[in-house]
Amino acid sequence: QSTENFSQRGYFGRKSRNKEPEVQPAERSEPPWCHFCDFREITHVVVKDSRISIHRQDNKCLEVLLPCPSSALALVSLVDGYFRLTADSSHYLCHDVAPPRLLLSIHNGIHGPMQEEFVFAKLRREEPEEGLYILRWSVLDFNRMILSVLKRSHQQAPGTPGAFKYRQFRIQKKGDSFVLEGWDREFPSLRELLDVLKGCTLKSGEEKFTVKRCCPPKPGEISDLLITRKAKDNGKQVLNLTQLSFHQIRKNEITQRAHLGQGTRTNIYDGVLSVCGNSGNDDEAEYFSTEQNNNGREMHVVLKVLDPS
Repeated sequence: QSTENFSQRGYFGRKSRNKEPEVQPAERSEPPWCHFCDFREITHVVVKDSRISIHRQDNKCLEVLLPCPSSALALVSLVDGYFRLTADSSHYLCHDVAPPRLLLSIHNGIHGPMQEEFVFAKLRREEPEEGLYILRWSVLDFNRMILSVLKRSHQQAPGTPGAFKYRQFRIQKKGDSFVLEGWDREFPSLRELLDVLKGCTLKSGEEKFTVKRCCPPKPGEISDLLITRKAKDNGKQVLNLTQLSFHQIRKNEITQRAHLGQGTRTNIYDGVLSVCGNSGNDDEAEYFSTEQNNNGREMHVVLKVLDPS
């Protein structure tokens, strides 16, 4: 509809008496919209003046020419932001529009403003070790970071549920300085503060926690910072691998036995997988709830070992 016809409409949907001309197919100047890719399929974006190049995983590229450089940066910023919402919360596609806060997070291994439940789940999924810590932005204070440090509980045997405990310490960003709450010393950069804290012991009540190794975000990691989208209209669910959770099988849980055969690029072995079973631990029950022999300590498996080449 033309601007003139639209301006003749009154408030509350009243139409003018002049009949609006119908738009014939031949008058359409824009080509029909077509699908290029999903956000997860984008590898990087390049901006040169007013021209945008959006690159896909299969090396195909979409060229977009906009009226001015500011419009080009605005579109790239929109695509870049949606990529972090739907694909990878700790990654950017184009340095020209990367937020300074995100660059600070990537440089220092800081997670986004996650809920505590995800932080504790991530610590449990990692190889538990004394002094492992996660640094994340607070969900309540824009200028605060939370340092969650892991410690072994000496009352229980290593590897058993509850053998580790963690405490949270707060780091405040004050202008251009960073301060660990409870310590009066200010640092000009977060990196300097973290370097000084490495190997130090922090006290929480009667408990002491040693800061040793950072657990940074991983590419495409499942997180409560990502949006899960609904299925397509055709009813076929497109699985987003970043939204799936897999049990991590550690090397010491696998026993390799007799060689059974050889595939194109694999060797096949008989094997045994040691599992914790459903002994009251909700995490282990979730991992093995689909197995029929989930109450046992061992599971008979087949191992496919990739050829080194």
